[in-house]
Amino acid sequence: MKRAFLKGFAVVAIAASAFSIEMPASQAQIEVGTSTPTVSNAGTLNRNNDHFVEVTVNGDMPLARLKVVCVTFHELSGVKVVDADTGADIAHSFSPGFEEFTLTFTEPLEAGKTVRIVMEDSRVRGRLSGLTVPYQIFATYPTIGTDIPIGTAVITIPEVTGR
Repeated sequence: MKRAFLKGFAVVAIAASAFSIEMPASQAQIEVGTSTPTVSNAGTLNRNNDHFVEVTVNGDMPLARLKVVCVTFHELSGVKVVDADTGADIAHSFSPGFEEFTLTFTEPLEAGKTVRIVMEDSRVRGRLSGLTVPYQIFATYPTIGTDIPIGTAVITIPEVTGR
């Protein structure tokens, strides 16, 4: 009986190995990439007076507009948009709203570009320090025409005394 079992097991093993040799292995490839802009960096400048958010343009569609929403009551003196790599100004129009603003680029930004949005003299409810400030970032493509959420930037400003 043991012998018959071993013979049967050997036949199954040989058949299974022959089957796996005959059938080519599936070689599915999954390409992983980023098709939308991403929030790539955030922080403070100018002794924590200015907040900044960097957005990297990915994918194959140019980026027409960015909307920045601060979920707490936010005040600022101005907004500057520069190329994060070179520091060169990027031409845009600025449209403020309640707790948000929209930047529409004169020329849509191509893939590979990283922009830095600098919110000058940023304050939340008049406070300059001791805060954690979340910003929601939305992108608009010329071909889609609607806002797409691309990320959140959280900036923590420590409590500073003697300002």
